[in-house]
Amino acid sequence: MILDEFTRKLLTIPYNHRGRSYDGCDCYGLILIFYRDFLGMELLDIYQDYDEDWAFKGNKNYFIENYHKQFEKVDKSQLYNIILFQNRKGVANHGGVVLQNGKFIHCSKDGVNISRYNDENFKRRFNGFYGYKNDKI
Repeated sequence: MILDEFTRKLLTIPYNHRGRSYDGCDCYGLILIFYRDFLGMELLDIYQDYDEDWAFKGNKNYFIENYHKQFEKVDKSQLYNIILFQNRKGVANHGGVVLQNGKFIHCSKDGVNISRYNDENFKRRFNGFYGYKNDKI
């Protein structure tokens, strides 16, 4: 399946907190689906039971704590890198997969969307790009 076809399919997925399927997902669930079904790679899941407002409590940084196992921060974006955004407390609480032309696919409470990571809302919350350590992509 080509990327455009696959992303069109993903755009039909609604938001579901801790969801990991086409019936509904959160932003990390979308990353898992993308890597599994498009790239053929199984990523580690975040098994901690986290509340919807976990990032604003400020005591856990689930993304950073788990991404380092398979990903490392990189200076420049590349196709299929993970992109992370943080809240005002400095907690990385949102992520997506880098596409082409400054775009990324992500899931928010509105469901799956494609956005530009240089848009002001995302630019000010930018945490970093993360590349897969084994460089299999």
